[in-house]
Amino acid sequence: MLSEMTGGYSGADIANVSRDAAMASVRKVMENARQQGLNGTAMLKYLSDNKEVFHDAVTQGDFLVALWKVGKSVGTGDLEKYKTWFQEFGSS
Repeated sequence: MLSEMTGGYSGADIANVSRDAAMASVRKVMENARQQGLNGTAMLKYLSDNKEVFHDAVTQGDFLVALWKVGKSVGTGDLEKYKTWFQEFGSS
């Protein structure tokens, strides 16, 4: 499913999507800390004392949200230009 949604994404785009998806659990922990009214030093202590909360697995949902946020950086026109260049000159 994810591979079908990333057509036209560059390697750098996929890396950005993966990085953003991996950060989802960190954002959830930070939001939970904020909901408890923690900030600054209190939040740092909470995060230090609860390191196990950072071991959540990355979910498919995390990737879907990341795909929505990140998007493609290479346009269809650019891909067509590269395809034409590749057909003419090939690769070495």
